[in-house]
Amino acid sequence: MATFEINGKEYELKLTYQAIKLLNNAIEGGSYGIVGKAIAGDFDAFPNIVHAALIHTGENFSLKTVESEIEKKIDGNKLSMDDVAKICDEVVTQSFFFAKTVKKLMDKNPEMKEALEQLRG
Repeated sequence: MATFEINGKEYELKLTYQAIKLLNNAIEGGSYGIVGKAIAGDFDAFPNIVHAALIHTGENFSLKTVESEIEKKIDGNKLSMDDVAKICDEVVTQSFFFAKTVKKLMDKNPEMKEALEQLRG
């Protein structure tokens, strides 16, 4: 279970219908764009993924708040590229909604599958 801390409180990250809808509008390429960015651990997509995955909390965090927290974590040496890739993987590619599609993509592209497995450790 992926989590993210904001203002000293840890929140579970998960995708809901509203979260997927938000991501679909925020990331170019729709659902396949989301999957591709998540597999790549795309740094620019990361704030959008975290922001969307926090919707279920009802806290109404703004994207700016999420970006600010990410900046603090990176500047404070508390968030690494490995962390970004892991969170993107857990939240998106391993989510119920995207997992079957990701599996199909991995089965058709052995290099992509190997790269994702290496990222997962």
